[in-house]
Amino acid sequence: MIKRVSLVIFMMLLSQTAMAFSYTLEISEKELQEKVSKMMPLEKKKYFVTVILSEPVIDLTGGNNEIGIFSHVKIIAPGSIEGAGKVKITGSLRYDSKTGSFFFKHPEIVSLEVNDVPEKYMPNIKKIAQSAVSKILATRPVYKLKDDNLKQKLAKSVLKSIKVENKKLLVELAAF
Repeated sequence: MIKRVSLVIFMMLLSQTAMAFSYTLEISEKELQEKVSKMMPLEKKKYFVTVILSEPVIDLTGGNNEIGIFSHVKIIAPGSIEGAGKVKITGSLRYDSKTGSFFFKHPEIVSLEVNDVPEKYMPNIKKIAQSAVSKILATRPVYKLKDDNLKQKLAKSVLKSIKVENKKLLVELAAF
């Protein structure tokens, strides 16, 4: 009986200790905007088509815990095809505990409007733009934990959850 009580007390203390090492990081839309703006312009060439993304605007209003990015897009293709327009990209975040960095996970172009480009080319341009967006955004960190912040240093090991709430990104991290 004493062993069981001791075990229960030990488990309760252990659970409290685990909670003490969790940390919720709030990243505002403005803060995320600054980080993503520093990544731009992004330029990618594929199959002789150049895609340039610039002037991003972050959107944290979606109810599905995804991040939205509205951006200007410029397309340059052979045959004097050149157009500009706008693109909306959505995606979630993944966390790399080794570097303390957050990256886009599965960025997807949900809308693409380009002026002065014939409609028949748009499906191929969208595929190329999607490939460029996936490669670029998935490999460049959108946010990195600060090494000079003790709480963030302690929390660098495990991501518990990411939520979008009230135009903020709420990231729950734990030390173990």
